[in-house]
Amino acid sequence: MLQLKFSNEKKVLVSEARKKSPRQVVLDGIHNQVELLKNPNYTVERVRYSKGTEGGNTRLSISRPPQPWFWRSASGDNLLLEIRYGRTVVELQGQGMANTVIAGKTPADAIKLLEQIATAVKNGELDEPLEAAKIKARHRRNKVE
Repeated sequence: MLQLKFSNEKKVLVSEARKKSPRQVVLDGIHNQVELLKNPNYTVERVRYSKGTEGGNTRLSISRPPQPWFWRSASGDNLLLEIRYGRTVVELQGQGMANTVIAGKTPADAIKLLEQIATAVKNGELDEPLEAAKIKARHRRNKVE
């Protein structure tokens, strides 16, 4: 008889292999926010599909500015921001707690804060809240469809 070693591991589907990890999704978003703070005219190229006249789908590339995660406080003296996984707010302190971060008075202060958060994401310090945001985003997407 052959001496074979067996494994329970399944082949990774192509659709699964293409998906970004929650860390990468947030890091891409942070990069976009830093660029938007540096240059208010910054745009990101996105791919959209539309129905063609002959029944097929047409692929369109459009450039749009990213949705800002930051805004001025009501008093106007501080920049505030929320970390997001797509459109879903990442609950950094836990569910029901305040998740808006005071970023400072200038865009440079906000950039420094975003870089600190990016370092924490790379080190895996925010994996639990990112996974929760991923699940929440998935539930939101399923409700819409």
